[in-house]
Amino acid sequence: MTGQRKEIRPGVWKLRVSAGKDPATGKYIYVAKTVYGGPRLASQELAKLAVSAKNERGSGISLERLLAEFFDSCARSAMAAKMLFGYREIARNHIVPNLGGKSIDKLTARDLDNLYRQMAEKGLSASRVHHVHAVLSRALGQALKWGWVTTNVAKLASPPTARRTVAVAPSPEELGQILTVTSQRSPQLAAVFALCALTGARRGEALALRWSDYDREVKVLTIARSIGYTPNDGIYEKATKTHSVRKIGVDEILEGVIVSQIDALEKNTELGFYLVDDPFLFYGLPDGSKPLHPDTPSKYFRKMCNQLGLSYHLHQLRHFTATELIAAGVDIRTVSGRLGHADASVTLRVYSHVLEAQDRAASEYIGSRVFIPKPIDRT
Repeated sequence: MTGQRKEIRPGVWKLRVSAGKDPATGKYIYVAKTVYGGPRLASQELAKLAVSAKNERGSGISLERLLAEFFDSCARSAMAAKMLFGYREIARNHIVPNLGGKSIDKLTARDLDNLYRQMAEKGLSASRVHHVHAVLSRALGQALKWGWVTTNVAKLASPPTARRTVAVAPSPEELGQILTVTSQRSPQLAAVFALCALTGARRGEALALRWSDYDREVKVLTIARSIGYTPNDGIYEKATKTHSVRKIGVDEILEGVIVSQIDALEKNTELGFYLVDDPFLFYGLPDGSKPLHPDTPSKYFRKMCNQLGLSYHLHQLRHFTATELIAAGVDIRTVSGRLGHADASVTLRVYSHVLEAQDRAASEYIGSRVFIPKPIDRT
């Protein structure tokens, strides 16, 4: 950090200290001060000014500006478009209206705690508050790296504890009702639901499947991509959530679902449509060139459930896969691989309640296999 002193007239000194570059604008930040006295006093005051300038980088930088700069840096990184869109919505709806004008160097943990309390008083869930906290924590963490602040105050704040929800899934009977009603109105959406339930694929993963992803010779389905959507980007193709590729064995039931979709699209050629090379399995256009819109199966699934008096959403078909496989005694590593979890610990954490039920069943079984003789009555 450099500094200058200049005697602008006898006994009057102009002090100027550089606080480095503003990472956002690239311009240097300067702190200036005028003092009265001799050269010795001017030097002492210059040293003090240099120390205080360390805290001036975040001065005047509002939280709203930090968020904008942070989001721009995220857009240039590998952050998923959907996640970035969610971050922007959280900031727009909850952070900027309450704290956007506050200078980040004046922001305190108490300010954040007050925001969290206000959100709770409005009836917002602890999960939503945690999402707000996560955005603030990441943005302020970036400000710390840029040298705009000396402390990430989000690390000192106290968001409410979010309760871990139990993964709930429809029963086989309920799933049967959903598929029956859906197939009468939209065979393609019924096929989407069936494939998700049979494979545990995420919505975007199912919609990204193409004909070439099914190997009829070895009966294997490859899940390598995902379909995403945001209002800003539209429909786009991306990697899977864990950036991994997994292969799933195909039985007769799953093969029937896949083949039915291929046959349905091939029939469009009889109507004069020319199919593209390697069409999407679940198509949004009759030539197979575009996938279904990601919101379509989600909205339709909720609509069918509402008509049946059920309260499930599409992602719970993934829970159906996991709970049924675990209940059938399939080992966790195999279940984890089928679901595409980063590692088996994720599966263990999410489906611990199912494993507890399995443990009780195991206890009953082992109890039935061990003979414990009654004590001999010696009276």
